[in-house]
Amino acid sequence: MVRAVLLNDTRIDRHHGCTTVVETIGTLSARNGIQIIASSPAHHDWHADAEIAGAIKSADLVIVNGEGTVHHDRPAGLKLLDVGRFAREHGTKAALINSTWQANGADALRALEAFDIVTVRESASEAELAVHGHQARRIPDLALYHQPKVSEPRSGVGYCDSVQGPKALALYEQMWAIGAQPLPLVQLDMQPMTALRWLLRFGPTKAAIFNPAHALKALRGTVQDYREQEPSRDVTTGKVSTKQLVVTGRFHMMIFCLGAHTPMLALSSNTHKIEATLADAGLQPWRVVAKPGDIDAGLIERASQWHGDESSNLERFRSEGRAAMKTLFADLAALAGR
Repeated sequence: MVRAVLLNDTRIDRHHGCTTVVETIGTLSARNGIQIIASSPAHHDWHADAEIAGAIKSADLVIVNGEGTVHHDRPAGLKLLDVGRFAREHGTKAALINSTWQANGADALRALEAFDIVTVRESASEAELAVHGHQARRIPDLALYHQPKVSEPRSGVGYCDSVQGPKALALYEQMWAIGAQPLPLVQLDMQPMTALRWLLRFGPTKAAIFNPAHALKALRGTVQDYREQEPSRDVTTGKVSTKQLVVTGRFHMMIFCLGAHTPMLALSSNTHKIEATLADAGLQPWRVVAKPGDIDAGLIERASQWHGDESSNLERFRSEGRAAMKTLFADLAALAGR
């Protein structure tokens, strides 16, 4: 049995995409004889946690779930990358998996050299690393391992928000105007401060909440997100699989659409992950838009159907991606096996 430590366990974010990624890590680890003996949650400084540091020293393998953390030299990403050096110093193998890589500097690139296996989620990250002499495996986001039940016939349009609050509110305004169904991924707790942060995120500035028109829309969006959140991931992806189209600013909702073979329109986000993943899946580039205002009735109608080779390309992308995930965890077990 290989003993492993997982860093950046994103389940703490109460987000169906993140919990699905960690579920995949757990499932494929167990199938390959990898036991997760300790887990460090997202936003947690493993350096300052003596228990996690001790577990890394005694483990055979440390697995870093990169997700959307390792880009633009974010401090949280640099802290995660530092575990490669620490692991090597103590004879522990290290793997950075399921990561986006974008606009990181020399310190991050040096830290990457300490990892035994590196995988990225899409071709833009792969190409950026190749420019700097790093070869990474390209494997789709691990949430794609989840296989929703595909429903036919399909009907209706669903909307998911964006991690960028003003874009989220613009999407919601469009959704309300056409009577589409909200499909939230984040599971909000009922604490007053959570509601306040969610309310404030919709504005370009915190002061925007003092604009009555904006405040009413932000309140409507916040109440909606609380009322419409679905605690079951499978129920959420089941809804996705019944839609003719999903419009989303969330990367993981796009991944669930790919898994459910549901046509989508995606709003660009804070990294190149959305554009690159859709290109890797063989879908049309016009399915990614820069801003909600680019979406009109004609584009919604057009995007509600697959075009050309999109459907067959997506089938191949899903099949090959899931196979690559299985191979990765077999290789992790072999890397760290004693």
